[in-house]
This record gives sequence, C-alpha cells and structure tokens, in this order.
Amino acid sequence: MNRSERPFIFNHMEISLDGKIMGKYLWIPETNTESDPFYRTIFGPDAKFTFQAIVEGRTTIEDNQTGYAVPEVDENAAPVPEGDYLAPEASCGRFQFVLDSKGRVAWTKNTTDFGEEKAHIVEVMSHRASNAYRDYLRRQGISYILCGDDLVDLEEFCRKAKSLFHVDSMMLGGGGTVNWSFIQAGLTDEMSLILAPAADGNVNTQSLFMARPGISEDHPVLFRPLDVQLLDDGFVWLHYAVGKKNMYDFDNNPEFKAVQEVIARGRNE
Repeated sequence: MNRSERPFIFNHMEISLDGKIMGKYLWIPETNTESDPFYRTIFGPDAKFTFQAIVEGRTTIEDNQTGYAVPEVDENAAPVPEGDYLAPEASCGRFQFVLDSKGRVAWTKNTTDFGEEKAHIVEVMSHRASNAYRDYLRRQGISYILCGDDLVDLEEFCRKAKSLFHVDSMMLGGGGTVNWSFIQAGLTDEMSLILAPAADGNVNTQSLFMARPGISEDHPVLFRPLDVQLLDDGFVWLHYAVGKKNMYDFDNNPEFKAVQEVIARGRNE
C-alpha cells in the first residue's frame, strides 16, 4: 500500500518483562504509579506523538470499556442504506476506530475519552455485519465503515481513515492479534513500548504480538531501535521503527525443519 494513501501509524502499548499486555502485573501498586508513563507518552505536555485517532480491536474494547454486554438490536429494523455511514459528530476531528468485523460491541454512547478530549466512535466492520446492528449504530449516532467481505480489510480501513475522516496520524492500541496483523500487512510505522518493571508469568494472557491462523502469518519482522529512555518508577520507553517482514523460506531449511520435528515429537510423547 502506498504510504501516501494512509495515516502514519504507531503502535503504543504497555508490556511486562515477559511481553504481556494483560495480566496481574497491571494491577499491583508498583505499576499503577502517579507518573503514569503510558498516558504521559501520548497525552499532555511531554507527549512524544501527535495523532487524531486510536484504533483498537473488539476484544480490547470489550475488555476495557463495554464488558462484553450484548447490543440491543432490532432484528425487524427497516433496511438501512447501503455503504458507509458518517454520523453528524464525525466532523469532531478525534476518532476511536474499533475493528469489529461482525458488529458485536454494545455501545451506550457515541464518544469515548481521548486524553482531555472526546473522540467520536467509528465501527469498522466487514460486509457481514447485520442490518440490525447497522441500524443500532445509526440510532446511537455512531459512524461505521465497511471494509472487506468477511474479515476487516486493513488496507481499505487505513485508506478510508484518511480519505473519509482526514486522519494523518493514528495510534494502534491492541490487542495482540490486531497489533501483529498490522505489522504483517506492512501498515505500522513505529513501535512505542512502555516496559513495566514487572511480570507475572501467566501463559494464558495476551502477548504484544499474536499470529492467528486465517488472520496473519508468523513471518519474522526486524525492528530498528530509535530511542530508549529510563522513566520514573523503573519504567523504560522503547521506540522502534518497523521494518519489512522477512520472507525467508523456512520450508527449505533442513536444519530448521529437523528442529521443529524434534520439538513436535517431544510434545506428542
């Protein structure tokens, strides 16, 4: 995708020493300090980025905002017009994009917090989203755009974010599957990581990057360090430029294949 067709995208996350973006480590007093390095890195006088929008996946939104509530849709709603819908509030200039291919998030308002401001919510769905859910969004005054037939087409989303909402810079805020999907699609320009001085070792919580079958591949990607800063309370800021994915032919590397076969046999015994 041509860089001029989409916003600049940086992925900003807080992670544990074992690479997790969720877990018990986030709830202890030592990682909930007044310095709040995650927030201060993107908002306020010490912000390292300027941006007009945040994009997050459905799971992140439901984990942190809507609590997996079920939207009250009208299955008998009259057919809504085809195509995208831009609500009157879409001219506000700040946006919360949500990647929600089938349309599941139960919103009760059409704005969310954006630092000291409010951001207009925009649902990013595939054409599989039901008429009932589209009607629900319209009644809530929430904009939506349709990108892709089944899953959300990330390139189409980025193109519409710029052309319809005039977004020039956008923060990507998780979760792990969404983060990696953007990386694999070559759409993330920079990584901004707040490394917490903690870990909890839980193997079931989300990590920073997660490849999912049918959604993204596990091609390696190299990152170029841009900056490292020691922050208050033991936190560290890591800043990277994102490189291209490496299309190395692992299938034709006998040593790699032999190691994977040994591991697979050992796990199956």
